[in-house]
Amino acid sequence: MLELKSADVFYGKAQALHGVSMGCAPNEVLALVGRNGAGKSTALRALMGQIPLRQGKRQLEGTDITGLSLSDSSRRGIALVPDSRDIVSGLSAEENLLLATLSHPPGHWTIERVYELFPRLRERRQAQGTSLSGGEQQMLAIGRALLTNPRYLLLDEPTEGLAPVIIEQIVAAIEFVSRAGVSVLLVEQNFRVPKRVAQRFCLLDSGRVVWSGDREEIDDRLEMMLSGLQEGAQV
Repeated sequence: MLELKSADVFYGKAQALHGVSMGCAPNEVLALVGRNGAGKSTALRALMGQIPLRQGKRQLEGTDITGLSLSDSSRRGIALVPDSRDIVSGLSAEENLLLATLSHPPGHWTIERVYELFPRLRERRQAQGTSLSGGEQQMLAIGRALLTNPRYLLLDEPTEGLAPVIIEQIVAAIEFVSRAGVSVLLVEQNFRVPKRVAQRFCLLDSGRVVWSGDREEIDDRLEMMLSGLQEGAQV
């Protein structure tokens, strides 16, 4: 399990997370949901080790990894796809994928398997990062993360700003990756996406966990509130 335990996170003097305890078990999809500014993206970055904890712990399979570097976290099997995607614009799509293979040993996920997951990337493999559409960049960012052969894949707003047909492809990819044995932690404003793919939900508000439970535990009132976080989105 990848966990935060009683985690406090600050940006300068502003506290972003207040004693957050949460975790994603092997072979599950956990959705972090809540309004903008609730602390969801901060929680993902804290789990990755991108931002330090003022208090609390970060644990992987019961081992304290609070002080582990980003590169060591990646080698332990944690991968983050940020909302910025961080595509290297001067490289081709395939060169971006190759970068992910340089510091990680070969595993289940190969460039060929990424192309099977996202056939559009095969078609656009020689295209420069700057010429890729938003959907193609998101596919590339997910593919690059998978090439590190993670056990835990952290996705920050993977469908934001994308057309419904592209959202469907991203959702199908998340479902496929989960069936392949990769645990997924998903931050997503469009509640229709986690409602489809997640087994468990964690609701954050003002940097605090205010509710957590399984899909079956979401009552009508909570679903109405969550569905209203982003109106008009379609899956």
